[in-house]
Amino acid sequence: MVLVIAAGTIIALYLFRKNRALDQYVHSKSQAIVSVALDDLLLDNFDQLFRSRTKDTFGDKSPLLDVKNWWKAGISIPAQLHFFSLSNDPFTFFTIQRIDNIGKWEAFLNKYANDSVHAIDDAPELRLAHFPLLMTTLYNEHYALFRIGLSKPDSVEEMKVIWSEEKDWVYVRNLPFHSTKKTNAHLTYRDIDGTSQLFADIAENRISLSGQWQLTTEIPTDNMQVRKPKEHTNLFLSFWSMLPLAQTPVITNFLSAVSGIEETKLIDNSYGYTDLFIGNNMIMQQDTIVVYDYDEDFNSIEKKEIQEISVPLIESVWKGNEQLVFSLPNKLFYKLNKTYTDSLILLSTDEWVEFSPTFETTSSPFCLLVDFKNIPGSWNGSIVRPLQQRDAKIEISTSSSDRITLEIDGSITYNGK
Repeated sequence: MVLVIAAGTIIALYLFRKNRALDQYVHSKSQAIVSVALDDLLLDNFDQLFRSRTKDTFGDKSPLLDVKNWWKAGISIPAQLHFFSLSNDPFTFFTIQRIDNIGKWEAFLNKYANDSVHAIDDAPELRLAHFPLLMTTLYNEHYALFRIGLSKPDSVEEMKVIWSEEKDWVYVRNLPFHSTKKTNAHLTYRDIDGTSQLFADIAENRISLSGQWQLTTEIPTDNMQVRKPKEHTNLFLSFWSMLPLAQTPVITNFLSAVSGIEETKLIDNSYGYTDLFIGNNMIMQQDTIVVYDYDEDFNSIEKKEIQEISVPLIESVWKGNEQLVFSLPNKLFYKLNKTYTDSLILLSTDEWVEFSPTFETTSSPFCLLVDFKNIPGSWNGSIVRPLQQRDAKIEISTSSSDRITLEIDGSITYNGK
């Protein structure tokens, strides 16, 4: 009888927390929602909590990635965390969480924030703090608004605008989702308009991915051809897309953000094919840098020097016209050399590359493969080193159920050492 009562209590608590999690605030004009099912993750992977972990696997882990620190942070930890993005910045996500104990919350900030907590000049009731891991929080006594994404000059103003629109906050349960499949996945990404949805289930050493992508224009599905990379081994990243660029705003938004290219020029002048292959072999590039010296009167003088730097071998091919050749960047972190022939445009970090592409048949119009074991040596920083140490791999492919719908399938695997 005791076991029955205990089991019933646990189930009731689980259902109560799951229902209450739907009362998290999000912006009514959200473009997409990412949901993380914390309780389900805990229950489905309960046995792994008690397994030993080697020191080298978790020794460098940020304390902000340790869940037990957040349990003591003075904020409400719901059964599901809901993040939202807005149409003007689709790669930045926000979440609004309730503060249960302001004293514990401010003690948490003093311990883990990058800098001191400070007030907002034109909103004295608000406080701002920056964390590592691309996270910022704006809060008052009752709620904390978190921003996760690349830092931008106007990121604080962006958060202040969301806070000033508090009247537009709604419970996530009241959002008008369209054509979204109900799921018990551990992680979900859903566009509000139903354009795409992605589900992830986490188990030991593996994350299984599935989803659906609704296109706005039909794509050809017969005789799809993808370029064969010259090097099939030691590839860190393999990517290709046969979709019109208008269907892949992640590409155009990224290029526009880092190089200032107008997205419309990319979309209007491309012919619906792009790929990217990055190997772990390095090549040498010459680059001109400006240095400063002093003349005999100790006046500063500018000098240009040519230096050689080691860079990864990167090749990207686009289909498009001559206008696209001029629009694509000449430098994107590294100098890119352009070759144009028969509507094919090659961007390569190798100045002496020979461009004689060959193509092979594929069944996947959109594909991404990442093997962290082969990450270029110059990229092996503290953020990605644990992924390399655990031989992490990402595989995402698509198949066309009809000319306007793509089924997404994939996985993220890693060693448990």
